[in-house]
Amino acid sequence: MEATKLFSERHTIRKYLNKPVSKELLIKVLTDAVRAPSWANSQPWEIYVAAGEKIEALRLAYLKSFQNHEAHTQDLPTPKEWPEYIDSRLKKSFAESFKSMGIVRDDDKARYQNWKNNYEFFGAPVAVFLCLDTTLSDWSLFDLGLFANSLMLAAKAHGLDSAPAASSVSYPHHIRKVLDIPENQKIIVGIMVGYADVEHPYNQYISSRVPMEEVVHFRGI
Repeated sequence: MEATKLFSERHTIRKYLNKPVSKELLIKVLTDAVRAPSWANSQPWEIYVAAGEKIEALRLAYLKSFQNHEAHTQDLPTPKEWPEYIDSRLKKSFAESFKSMGIVRDDDKARYQNWKNNYEFFGAPVAVFLCLDTTLSDWSLFDLGLFANSLMLAAKAHGLDSAPAASSVSYPHHIRKVLDIPENQKIIVGIMVGYADVEHPYNQYISSRVPMEEVVHFRGI
């Protein structure tokens, strides 16, 4: 795939085919992804790839916690509020997404199933969890973001789809137990990987982007 197409053709996939991804293909994706830049080539990322019985164990544990209404305990806290102009973008995106799925405001059952899908890891056959040593600073968090984007672009280049998901790290105690992640590593984010179920309603929505002039500020050019 041409590199310039990756940016427009990669988008978040929220439902996957029940089709395994080979370890050989995942190694190819990760080999490309670890070329991501980092401060002084520190390469601070710790990467845990869950598939097979491990991701199924996580799915079961997450669904139980979700259905029991357990509080989220992410290692990296989620925002409690957003600036108004960003909050309006979020609300617009949520509204467009639900409309594309045919879910109306008062359809509590459909909304519940949609939310539950997050805690099933979207049915993906692979979950990649990205971690950092607890002693590292925000600069390493920036580096991890660079790696995450490289991972998703590499996946697309190799014929796979992906979804970064804050919900996937809502219950880090399950991830630590199932994947044997040490306490000195923060579990930052999970990225689901697999083959898209392109016909599923959850995958019909592709989010828009704000006009470039709204976020790009040229100076001296």
